[in-house]
Amino acid sequence: MKKIFTICLGIAIAFSSYATHLMGGQISASYLSSDTSGSHYYLELDTYRDTLGIPMSLNQSVEVYVLDTSGNYNFLYTHSLTFGVGGPVTSMSSVYGIEVYHFTDTITFPGNGYYMIKWTDCCRNGAIVNMSNPLTESMSFLTYINVDSSSPNSSPTFLAPPVSYLPTNTAWQYNPLPFDPDGDSLVWNLSIPLSSGATVPSVVMGYENLSDTTYSNATGLFSIDSITGEISWDAKMVGNFVASFAIEEYRNGVLVGAMSRDMQFVVVPDTSNAMPFISNMNSVPTNSLGYPYVKIAPGQNYQVHLLASDADINDVVSMSAFGESFGLSTSPSTFSYVSTGNGNEIEGTFAWTPDVSQVRANPYLTVFRISDNFFYYDETVQIEVTNNTTDIEEINGVIVNDIYPNPASNSFTLPLYLDNGQDIEVNIYNILGVKVSSEQLNLSAGNHIIVKNFDLKSGQYFVNITGANGSVITTKKLLVVK
Repeated sequence: MKKIFTICLGIAIAFSSYATHLMGGQISASYLSSDTSGSHYYLELDTYRDTLGIPMSLNQSVEVYVLDTSGNYNFLYTHSLTFGVGGPVTSMSSVYGIEVYHFTDTITFPGNGYYMIKWTDCCRNGAIVNMSNPLTESMSFLTYINVDSSSPNSSPTFLAPPVSYLPTNTAWQYNPLPFDPDGDSLVWNLSIPLSSGATVPSVVMGYENLSDTTYSNATGLFSIDSITGEISWDAKMVGNFVASFAIEEYRNGVLVGAMSRDMQFVVVPDTSNAMPFISNMNSVPTNSLGYPYVKIAPGQNYQVHLLASDADINDVVSMSAFGESFGLSTSPSTFSYVSTGNGNEIEGTFAWTPDVSQVRANPYLTVFRISDNFFYYDETVQIEVTNNTTDIEEINGVIVNDIYPNPASNSFTLPLYLDNGQDIEVNIYNILGVKVSSEQLNLSAGNHIIVKNFDLKSGQYFVNITGANGSVITTKKLLVVK
């Protein structure tokens, strides 16, 4: 760890000068109410800087513009924001100090229309590698919002806090968890960081995308998943790097808002510290695209149990979870973790009993973040609350999901839930109706994930689940491919 500290410090001060060393942040606008004076919003500005720079001014302001009929944004006014209670928070670790500044205030848009909110300050961290002259570049954030008192709209935002550290030559995942409080459709992509400008800021000079093979190993180019928003990267070199993300929100096919977010990543050598990881992600069901995907019926108590550890036996592992389901006003989900007593291994438990009002076609995204207090690694699970019982069967107090993977070669997994403890028998029959495998299980009430190993020839089989009295609970088709 001492070696990593020395290298990180060297990276940070290599270009240090009298500058703020801005690292990233974003603006979000949440609708409050409307009256004759206009539409009232709650504005939040979050900024991040490294502690080797000059502290930020506690007096920050944003500029507000309105779109005219010619397609130009015209300046309306400047609005001051209040610094958050408690002061900047030094976070992430003692190796590389990062201060988080939170500014807030209410703001009024005078009428319906398209508005742009802009914040700009100087200067960026001079140690940034993928810009030509970062120390001379300002940092700007933009948030666009369609204000309509008859159809209120809040800006999209992110539910998971930023992550700063990752090792070189290691597969890494992070999910900022893009989210829209109105349920609008979101599209996210990578963009070029913004500097300064009279109205719409210009992009920074000499910016190079992190997906370039100069910065990414070919096995893991820097990218953002279009379905989950998860960022993955196998970084090729040590250094400070910046990426910018843009989120667009659509309502009934119409663009109604957008926002930008900048993030700085500090890539360090991975020779002295292993990445923490979840060891049993394969226990979570997947959908046809291969994403971890769970279906829950309303009123069903569902739990996801995840085991996490770190190869460095002296590291303390922790786990946190982020997602929309935790902030619901009724029937929110919960998350906690405990030590298993097996080295530094912990078990995280996500639990949720959604109600019928939470049924919808779009899944709820949940991010599970593992940490050893230096490196972080995210896993994303999509959770759909559905009344569709096509692949969720409930018979006599037993809820059975689809088996996966299917086709399978030598094993499959079957998630099920029992209202009451009972004996369950798992039988496999070939296409001629001959029983080729049988196993009896004594299961307690609650959620279970049955992993069934087998040695069968390629072909079609039937998995038959029976209850304590011999009654058939369900029969599933299984295709075995060797």
